[in-house]
Amino acid sequence: MSSLQPIHALSLDSVQQQAFIKYFNSLPEKPLTTVRIFDRNDYYSVHGVDAHTAAREVFSSISNIKKMGIEPNKLDYLVLSKGNFEILIKKLLLVRRYRVEIYVAEGSVKNSDWSLKYKGSPGCLSQLEEVLGEGLGASEENSPCLMAVNIKTDAVSKGRLLGVACIVAGDYQMSVVEFTDDDLLTELETITVQMAPSECLVPQTENDDYKALKQVMARAGVTITKLKKGEFSTEGLHQDLTRLLKFKENQQQDANAFPETRKENAMSSLAAAIKYNSLLNDSTNFGRFRISTIQADCFLHLDAAALSALNVFPELGDSSHTPSRSLYGLLDRCRTQQGKRLLAQWLRQPLRDIYLINERLEIVELLVNSSQLRLQLHEDHLRRIPDLQALARRLTRKKANLHDCYRIYQAIKRLPSLLQCLAEANNATVHSSLSEPISELNDDLDKFQQMIETTMDMDAVDRGDYLVKPSFDDLLQNLSKQLEQLQSSAERELNKAAKDLGMDAGKIIKLEYNPQAGYHFRVTLKEEQALRGNKKYTIIDAVKGGVRFKTSKLEDITEEYTQTKSSYEKEQDKVVTEIVGIAAGYSECLFCLSHILSRLDVLVAFSVATSSAPYPYCKPVFTESLNELVLKDVRHPCLEVQEGISYIPNDVTFKRGSCVMHIVTGANMGGKSTWMRSCGVAVLMAHAGCFVPASEAIVPKLRALAARVGAADREDKGQSTFMLEMIESAAILRTATPDSLVLVDELGRGTSTYEGCGIAWAIAEELATKSQCFCLFATHYHELTRLPSLHPGVIVNSHAEASVVDQQLILLHKISPGPATNSLGLHVAKLADLPDSIIEYAEAKQAQLETNLFEVEAAVKSQEVGDGQKLIQDFLKKCKEIQKSTASDDAMMNEIGKLKQNLLLNNNKYVQSLIS
Repeated sequence: MSSLQPIHALSLDSVQQQAFIKYFNSLPEKPLTTVRIFDRNDYYSVHGVDAHTAAREVFSSISNIKKMGIEPNKLDYLVLSKGNFEILIKKLLLVRRYRVEIYVAEGSVKNSDWSLKYKGSPGCLSQLEEVLGEGLGASEENSPCLMAVNIKTDAVSKGRLLGVACIVAGDYQMSVVEFTDDDLLTELETITVQMAPSECLVPQTENDDYKALKQVMARAGVTITKLKKGEFSTEGLHQDLTRLLKFKENQQQDANAFPETRKENAMSSLAAAIKYNSLLNDSTNFGRFRISTIQADCFLHLDAAALSALNVFPELGDSSHTPSRSLYGLLDRCRTQQGKRLLAQWLRQPLRDIYLINERLEIVELLVNSSQLRLQLHEDHLRRIPDLQALARRLTRKKANLHDCYRIYQAIKRLPSLLQCLAEANNATVHSSLSEPISELNDDLDKFQQMIETTMDMDAVDRGDYLVKPSFDDLLQNLSKQLEQLQSSAERELNKAAKDLGMDAGKIIKLEYNPQAGYHFRVTLKEEQALRGNKKYTIIDAVKGGVRFKTSKLEDITEEYTQTKSSYEKEQDKVVTEIVGIAAGYSECLFCLSHILSRLDVLVAFSVATSSAPYPYCKPVFTESLNELVLKDVRHPCLEVQEGISYIPNDVTFKRGSCVMHIVTGANMGGKSTWMRSCGVAVLMAHAGCFVPASEAIVPKLRALAARVGAADREDKGQSTFMLEMIESAAILRTATPDSLVLVDELGRGTSTYEGCGIAWAIAEELATKSQCFCLFATHYHELTRLPSLHPGVIVNSHAEASVVDQQLILLHKISPGPATNSLGLHVAKLADLPDSIIEYAEAKQAQLETNLFEVEAAVKSQEVGDGQKLIQDFLKKCKEIQKSTASDDAMMNEIGKLKQNLLLNNNKYVQSLIS
């Protein structure tokens, strides 16, 4: 806990404080989402509003804030230790998605001569790697992705032409796409979900298209950074790309050789991203990047609302990854960091290619059925694999050391036993997709392994030191001999001191070495009296562990040993630089190996999640046909692992010709939303290549999964619950097609009952008849249960069962055919301990307001309802004609009375129930 304690105040006198305040106030204005930090060598300081932000993030309190200067120009400030600083940086960039500026003193920190040395933003962390090393982003689920978007008017279609570019610097990957989009930018939202950028660059403008873009990024939790329009210029881009891109052997060294460069608008976005990421400032980036086209249609389309509704990922800042909190937390049984990143990518990009999905499912099935193979991979092989992607990047950037090289060596050394383990599976898919590529890379990395074995001192590794073999270099060998001789001299001094003091060398009196005290002797506290008054020995300290002391001769040996060791380390650094330079040539192989091992890791994680589930999962069956979607005994995978939960499974059945939409009614807390979510989660898991929590699953190849579930205001974005519902509903109506699954829950709240009901009715009818998508539509508007009679063979009613026994509500959490008989809202209110007086008054009001139309319609057959409604329409038309044609009210009422008698002669139960 000590690292979280604030440290001392700034040691500046009043003149220095006033000078700093003057400098600080002269800095350009900045948004509140940018935090300025000042590096004061041993610690850091944050000032003004930023001090309050930092105090809340690090200490959850502003009590540590101090003031500097004199009234009326006092300035708040907070001092941070290095540990506090690292905590703050991670929270600001990775959780809050803020920007950071770090100022470094030019000369003495007591002067007010500062310069902006480092900048960091959610999508651009490269500069801060120098400050924080591997501490930033190394353990995150995904490498930071920077997106840039430029919107132009398409000269041909007059629509919006979007140019999108993404850069993942950690993977040396550029990807671009160009497309026309609607006014809600629904296609851009799909791409944003798939690519998961941390930051989006846009030109400075306030037109309607960029306002819509801002809403898309807000829903996806992406920070927007506005740049001058000139930053989106493609001038000089061809030359920059030619330096950055990796070309194949014998390929012309010209960026125009890549078809992506013909997408002019996308290239303008890429130019902005390259400049913002300062890629050309680091020569290690040259010849490393790959460029590709974003293939959004290869993956199941998800929007931000669907990700949120289905709890696919934990909330930002939630690092617990509890299985019951998110689908990612449930499936994350990965043993490697690269596996965790790939799992997140697979959940954002579920596949649509049935062959690729079945390839994943086949391997998962093999691992589920072979517990020995699964356990060997999960408990032994994969847990020993380091983050090869991060290590390869360190090699590329010449930031690696001997320890990094040894970790890579260990991973390579394990590959033969891993391949032997996979060979025992005796499966063609495992061989072609995993074993064969790993085997090829193992052959390519054989020389790396030989180099490490030739150059590294493996005996020193056992002691925790990572050193070059002395025999590798003549000068190193001479220096090593000198060190050994000095060690021997120190041991001779030990024997002399032991003889002089009458103690056993190595038992009672021991020789030790550390960088601070050098060579010294140590005896226990009870032997300390033998040293008293003996001028040959100088006591260093006496602590619980014993008394440490030395002689003048031992001090001379230490001095000579320190100098020799320093020379050895300098000479070794030259050799290490050479080794790292050679090792960097293998970084491409290591990136490839990392990708394949991460794939294996995720598939093993899927099998572990399947095998450890409380109830069996099943292998989904995929069909090209869109005729049916069937999930039998489907469960919610996150809820069923909660303690004390006995989950009740339910079926979901869609079949064209009989049902493409379920109107779902029933009591609050009856299980409607959970049923819908379990359906959505199962479909997403199936497309990702994972088994699903059901006894049987038949899933068609879907194009999109959309959801409008849950209610939440966005006051900071100026959006009410109702406004948010309408935005999400509009997006669903634009994109829903017969190969979509749509989940809609409680649509129409936040406005009047009749308006809400009308909107819900219209949207449900549109989705069922025009979009013809598979849809679960939960509602408390019982009027919607009439829709099946209007659209037989398309819409059906389903309800969450509940019973009232002795005035007590019992929720059965079972979904059954047909509409709910009543909403049971008052019974739920009783469960929530609403006062009895309120319940009684509500019951009385309900009796006054209720038309009982729902009960009337539920009591008669749907055919009679339809016929009765036609009879009533005819009756009302004739009444209107009588009103126009009769002179007196009495005559009019007589004629209407006769019409009413004729109406009752039809013996229609619906009409009779209404009139009675």
